[in-house]
Amino acid sequence: MKKTHVLSPPLPQKAPPLPFSTIVAVGRAFFMVGCTLWHLVPLLIQSAVWGHDMNRSLRVRKRWAPHVLGGLGVRIWRTSPLPQHEGPALYVGNHRSYLDPIVVLRDVEALPVAKAEVASWPLIGFAAKATGIMYVKRQSKRSRLSTLMAIRQTLINGHSVLLYPEGTTHLQARTISFRKGGFRVAAELGIPVIPIAIDYPDSSNAWVGDDAFIPHFLRVFGKKFMDVYISYGPPLYDDDPEHLIRRTREWIDEQLARWPRLDLARPLK
Repeated sequence: MKKTHVLSPPLPQKAPPLPFSTIVAVGRAFFMVGCTLWHLVPLLIQSAVWGHDMNRSLRVRKRWAPHVLGGLGVRIWRTSPLPQHEGPALYVGNHRSYLDPIVVLRDVEALPVAKAEVASWPLIGFAAKATGIMYVKRQSKRSRLSTLMAIRQTLINGHSVLLYPEGTTHLQARTISFRKGGFRVAAELGIPVIPIAIDYPDSSNAWVGDDAFIPHFLRVFGKKFMDVYISYGPPLYDDDPEHLIRRTREWIDEQLARWPRLDLARPLK
């Protein structure tokens, strides 16, 4: 009589443990959510009781930013004094990552202009809207015009605006073409443009191209530290928007050229 061999079902394999860097990044994500709610919930309650106050919202966001950045392991190397200008200004920076506005809003009170997709980001979009932001669909002429009107009114109301006129993040050594709209508003109103240069010495920390948000967040914030260079320029006045653009780009490009960058996004030769 032949023996029959009964095949045992394969034993379930244990999933490989998560890398320590991923655990760190996830922990920091929970910290960011908790820190945001800690600052946002009291603000929403105050707004419901006493009405919305933009100055209060901007102050809360300025207190929130350093707590979040510290929890994420971000080390900021500022190579200039903080802007001393009083009154509304148009803060203009080159663009490397979704982290750029948070680094700037740690230092100044301003309403940022962001791409419309940010509104759909969980919690971040809601928190940004609650504390003051202007969204723009860059491909839509109507949306860009509406945003320019909002920028004008914000400046007239005495609040500063944070703008990234390149319209996209990139890793070029110099600034790329600036959109003119915000500079035209500043020139017409006699509002100063304050240039901001920002860079990441480890270029793999920048968020460019088709890199998805979650994988990038897990990769970057799983590191022990993330360094950021930032510098603020002098207030620039001009009644010609083209001159304002040229002077702003020249100042930012000069700062970017001063900072060394270690390009770890590509294999070292």
